[in-house]
Amino acid sequence: MEKNRSDTTTVTIAAILTATVMIAHHVAGKATRDALFLTLFNVELLPRMMMVSAFLSVVAVLSMSRLMTRLGPAWLVPRIFMTSGILFSIEWLLMDYLPSAIAIVLYLHVTVLGAILISGFWSVINERFDPYTAKRKIARLAAAATLGGLLGGLAAKTVAGASDLHAVLMMLGIMHLFCALTLAVVTRGEQRHAQQGKAVGFILAPLKNNTLIRRMAIVVVLIAIIVALLDYLMKSMAASTLSDDQLINFFSYFYMAVGLGGFLLQGLVGDKALRRFGIGGTMAVLPLVVMAGGLFAIAIRQLITVALLRGGTSLLVNSFFRAGSEAVYTPVPAAEKRTSKILIDVGVERTGEMIGSLLVMVILLVPVATGNILLITSILLAALTLFVIYMLHQGYVQQLAENLRNGTLQADDIKVMDATTRHTIALTQTALERDTLLREISLSRQGEQPAANPGQPVPPAESGDPTVQAIVDLRSQDPSRISRVLIGQALTPALLPHVIPLLAEQRVLRDVFRSIRPQVSTATGQLVDALLDHRQNAVIRRRLPLVLSQADNQRAVDGLLEGLADTDRDVRYRCGQALRKISENHPQLRIPKEILMKIVEREVGAMGQHEPDRETSGTDTGRTGGHDPLSHVFNLLGLVYGPDVFELCYQALGSGNRALSGTALEYLDNLLPPALRTALWPHIASGQAAPKSNRPIQEMATELRKAAPTLRTRQHEAQDSDIFLAGNRKE
Repeated sequence: MEKNRSDTTTVTIAAILTATVMIAHHVAGKATRDALFLTLFNVELLPRMMMVSAFLSVVAVLSMSRLMTRLGPAWLVPRIFMTSGILFSIEWLLMDYLPSAIAIVLYLHVTVLGAILISGFWSVINERFDPYTAKRKIARLAAAATLGGLLGGLAAKTVAGASDLHAVLMMLGIMHLFCALTLAVVTRGEQRHAQQGKAVGFILAPLKNNTLIRRMAIVVVLIAIIVALLDYLMKSMAASTLSDDQLINFFSYFYMAVGLGGFLLQGLVGDKALRRFGIGGTMAVLPLVVMAGGLFAIAIRQLITVALLRGGTSLLVNSFFRAGSEAVYTPVPAAEKRTSKILIDVGVERTGEMIGSLLVMVILLVPVATGNILLITSILLAALTLFVIYMLHQGYVQQLAENLRNGTLQADDIKVMDATTRHTIALTQTALERDTLLREISLSRQGEQPAANPGQPVPPAESGDPTVQAIVDLRSQDPSRISRVLIGQALTPALLPHVIPLLAEQRVLRDVFRSIRPQVSTATGQLVDALLDHRQNAVIRRRLPLVLSQADNQRAVDGLLEGLADTDRDVRYRCGQALRKISENHPQLRIPKEILMKIVEREVGAMGQHEPDRETSGTDTGRTGGHDPLSHVFNLLGLVYGPDVFELCYQALGSGNRALSGTALEYLDNLLPPALRTALWPHIASGQAAPKSNRPIQEMATELRKAAPTLRTRQHEAQDSDIFLAGNRKE
């Protein structure tokens, strides 16, 4: 066991080192590539190099795809790193003798192999770790990659300043050789294996079969052309404005800023923009910025304004646009999704670069005002891109709605729930309900029965009103009739009051939950009213917080906060768990800390007192019966201060480990307000004095996090629907 843990740690460290050095190399390599080429060649030759390198990239990716399929990334990628490192060393040796030829080879080397090696590294990670472990490693590797981007730019600038530009080539060679060695550690023990893959000839099939993919391809081509135009303009101005020694510094800082800015913008804003503006609105930010920035650069055409425009474009491509484009694939069938992403991310983007380079060459034939022509062309292409994004948005809505209507996609299967997707799901379900009602009313008037449709209930002939018949079935106490309605009909405001009472019925509980779940956000008011209605069945009120935990609006938060004052302690506890889940899924929603602290003080004051429940029936299957009041208090404190450390404190206090328990007490003593600490202390450290410490709170929190693997993971109520849906389990 210890040996396995040690091996896993070694592999993780090797993967982090590889990611750091790999991205550092990527940034330093691009800065060196651009600086060296512009030092030795006229900038007007740059479009030709861009076009050739884009073409070779497409060829290389297709070839590498075949080799990856045959040999596997674990065997192939470290050897490509080794080959690349050796090639950099050869370029360094020949630089003094053939500078022009080496500058061209270096440009192609960095451009073609750079993206392939990064993609290959992530393929290795995905195959080396199981999906659960890989998800836990991604955050560390992403942080390492960001650090690598900063180090790469600084390293290129420092080495070039200390020696000369081509000395950086040796550094690049050493970095890739290092990556080969560390990646060999990651892949140690992995066997070379062949994988089943589709023939490359089928890679263009999605363009032929899917309108959404065609529109996405057009958008990507247009953006790649814009990037190529702005890239040439920035580099040409840098070549004419800066000295040879200044070029490496300029490109180092530029690529550092783009890498770090894109990472931060995606992490801080990308998902929030999707939830607020939807797919089309998020993707439209990029062309709008290009249009505004292009006009500004025309008015004040200097290197700084053009560099800001070029850098801002890259930032938005890596954040807003990427977030939106990933969500576009939601309605694409799984069989086409992977091929479509490869086709667009590699083939289509490189094609756009080739077209952009060719367009630059054409524009250079115009004798005057080349810079303004490039900017005006970029603005016009951005306007066209904005229109195509609108068409793409419409196509996404249409295909998503169609997939929902024909059953090939279920709302519960959608992971990225942006504003566009939520709106489309709501409209589609409403339309389905309206069409079904109109069709059945028409058939009823004609004295006919609706055609049988699997999964859809058929109303009896004597009922002329489908809604009335659905209500009759829901109140029939017949599980088969109830399930037919819950599965076959979209839930409407008229049906919801008759579905809520079924939360007390274990036999149909799973179907009830699935029926209500898609409507939680739109029906929050009704659900909150039922939760706070003390005339309602106690079992129902104890299960409603689970339902409300799926909501994404402030009304649900406010209702659950009111539920924390309920006289039924199980309702209070489950409201607290539901608030925790909402805060994790939707951190932008406001949970007033001052109200939570007052509730915590009240709960601590009630601890130890006998608190009779409103319902005392021994047959109440809605009771949890085993709630720990201290667990509820720590859950609420976690909503105030952050859940992770308070979860660990709760576990440490019950672990029996005196050292961990002491650290938890020390942490609480330093963090909690004096009055609350005094009231809580007898329940967590009876007979013990509060440990006095001058250690920083963060140090104690880190100590608890390090001990997390040794602590028992506590299962929270209401965090997953299965806790109420197991058929024979008492709650």
